[in-house]
Amino acid sequence: MAVIELLLLGLSAQAQQKPQPPPLRSEITVTAVRGASGEAETSTSAVATADRLDFAVRPIPTLGNALDGAPGILVQQSTVGQVSPFLRGLTGYQVLNLIDGLRLNNSTFRSGPNQYLAFVDPSQAARVEAVMGPTGAQYGSDAMGGTIQVLTPDSRYTDGPLETHGEFSLWGGSADTSVGGVGQLSIGTRRLSWLAGGTMRSFGDLRPGGGADSRQVLRRLFGLSDSQVRGMLGSRMVGTGFDQFGLHTKLAARVRDDQLLTLWYQRSGLGSVQGYKDLWGGLGRMESLFDPQGMDFAYARYEKLKLGWLDSLSGTFSVNEQRDGSLRQNLRATDAVTVDDSTVRALGYVAQGSGRLPGRQTLVFGADVYDERVGSFRQIRQSVARPLYPDGSRYRTYGWFAQDAVELVPGKLRALLAGRLTRIGFRTFAAKNPGLGVADSSDTFHNFTYQTSLSWQVTRIVGLHVLAGRGFRAPNLNDLGALGLNDLGYEIPASEAAGALMGLSAGENALPGGRTVSSLSPERLRNYELGLTLRNDRLYTRIQGFHADLYDPIVRRTLLFPASAVPAALAGLEVRPIAQTAAQQALGVITVATAFDPRAVKAFVNDGRSRYYGLEWQARYAFNSHWRAFANYSYIAGRDLFPNRNIRRLPPQQGMLSLRYDRKWWLETRVLAAGAQQRLSGGDLDDERIGASRRRQDIADFFAGSRIAPYISGGRFTPTGETLTEIQNRVLPGVDNSTRVPLYTSTAGWMMMEVRGGVPLGERLQLTVGVSNLLDRNYRTHGSGVDAPGAGVYANLQYRF
Repeated sequence: MAVIELLLLGLSAQAQQKPQPPPLRSEITVTAVRGASGEAETSTSAVATADRLDFAVRPIPTLGNALDGAPGILVQQSTVGQVSPFLRGLTGYQVLNLIDGLRLNNSTFRSGPNQYLAFVDPSQAARVEAVMGPTGAQYGSDAMGGTIQVLTPDSRYTDGPLETHGEFSLWGGSADTSVGGVGQLSIGTRRLSWLAGGTMRSFGDLRPGGGADSRQVLRRLFGLSDSQVRGMLGSRMVGTGFDQFGLHTKLAARVRDDQLLTLWYQRSGLGSVQGYKDLWGGLGRMESLFDPQGMDFAYARYEKLKLGWLDSLSGTFSVNEQRDGSLRQNLRATDAVTVDDSTVRALGYVAQGSGRLPGRQTLVFGADVYDERVGSFRQIRQSVARPLYPDGSRYRTYGWFAQDAVELVPGKLRALLAGRLTRIGFRTFAAKNPGLGVADSSDTFHNFTYQTSLSWQVTRIVGLHVLAGRGFRAPNLNDLGALGLNDLGYEIPASEAAGALMGLSAGENALPGGRTVSSLSPERLRNYELGLTLRNDRLYTRIQGFHADLYDPIVRRTLLFPASAVPAALAGLEVRPIAQTAAQQALGVITVATAFDPRAVKAFVNDGRSRYYGLEWQARYAFNSHWRAFANYSYIAGRDLFPNRNIRRLPPQQGMLSLRYDRKWWLETRVLAAGAQQRLSGGDLDDERIGASRRRQDIADFFAGSRIAPYISGGRFTPTGETLTEIQNRVLPGVDNSTRVPLYTSTAGWMMMEVRGGVPLGERLQLTVGVSNLLDRNYRTHGSGVDAPGAGVYANLQYRF
């Protein structure tokens, strides 16, 4: 089947297999109805899905790449071993990730693009579902742009004697010289079923389209052509390869006919993941390594059916332990090496009940608690320093939820009303961070979220959907206590920016907006949607429009200070003033930098209000029993309202068209395209992944750096024979040392074509082959830190029994 089950297609592979006995409990999904499987095509919320068969079509580098081409989703990668899907313009900790209904997000999830969904190896998922829009009423904090849920593989019972099933795959691809293998074994009886699986994957350095890297540091700072860069470093992006392993097991027992016990465990680890944008990808630093990177996730779930008036009652205990570390060094081999290592262990407790009420109502209710303990360590030049997060921090989330779904007119009209009350507590401890400048602190946040919807099947062909909801995100530990290098420079907690003025942006040339930095409060989102579906025996199409306002967004802003009161230190770190721009000088303000990064110090603050609106459309058409066509398109617009300006990392319009032939073998061609994104914010222009702005001073710093040192001789850059001044005058003529000039003022539009197909080699053996980026186009997904893969072939050989 196709890589992406298009929005609400309802074409799951299970429907084409032999019917299975009904499961003891309903599958947990990320549709609008918690605790029940709803019909995809009639769901009020817009949903995109991909299943296990999709993962076998091509060697995807991360699980999030399975959502490539889905409407409303932009799959961003700062480096190849990381992934951060944007849902309706929001990503990072503004999108909630779940595993079988349990939170994958923790309090250290970062703003903007982060890597944590990549911790789930593709072999550990049977299905991925993404629901668009806020689902805070069901799942709590963070679910504003949407929710991504990973559904794990099910073990299989049997009504007869013991049965054994298995599947084994070997695959490889040329664009990233990737190879891997995955295997899974399942044993089942009537009462007991068990499965276990594992995978090993290795990805080499990626060759982008045309063998060119659009934001390579030699292009960005030295103005070299693609051919000149290839002559020095080859046609691959050096440092983009990585390795991953994964293990998983599930044991399910029918304790009695009305009771089910499920135990699940998964472990994954990534190695050799480098921050490419910090190295040859744009900044030219010496080291940017993400290590360790991995996760252990386990849960035990007990469910009882038919208990009094309840249809089911379940309790779940989970352990979510994530390891996230890094090693960073600036431009010179003599610069300090900073090593960060953080471990978060979250214990989860979830109770949920469901039952039918008079009037064709289904009530789902319950409570959940997530108790997080954070361990964090930092070492600089072999000395212990204040860690990225205060060591020993606690972060607790409590939630109470209820949801009522009612069928007002059978088969015609149904409604849903859901609400949740959430309380979050945060604490840091000075005693656990002796001599590191961490104070005892605590804070609490409360919020109520809701969701209401109405779905009306007007005729057999026409359906209407109306939805209104509210989401929120409480400040997490990354907002409240993070200290360290991040996307746009060095960050400190807002609580330690006393006397600072809040910049109007996160740009290097930011000006003050007249407000001082203050304590953080939750950000809130109000969302309204209207959808229309049309379907008959051949055609299914849906268009969904939405309008969302984000209040008090927690955003990164540049810190400014009166020029007459420049601080000597912030958060225990020495800082130095940065040369003022003319506008800053006229206003009497100045920015400061640490020794770890030449850019201005930033902090997270509540600032302004943002608005997003747009639409998602998708369609499928069956010409006959063998030929099918799929298409989708999504458009999103957004603005910061106070002041009115472009919003950060706004996805461009995008779409997909696919034609597929199915018989005993199948063949499919897909075309994916995106429009240009010209609406860049100040932060976008400075971001080395997007606008890649630079100064003459940046060129001088890189010229004196250790990464380029082998190519410098006698004060000249040997490939061109130029001195530093000659390079500066060629790349940035007539510009002073402090003025930043973007390399790009927009992200270019693109179109990519791929062809793939599969053929059975016997009853149990299947071969899948394909060619990606058939025309070898060079392009970059907006906001990503790497260009997309170039032309490459891939193959997957799968054996099942």
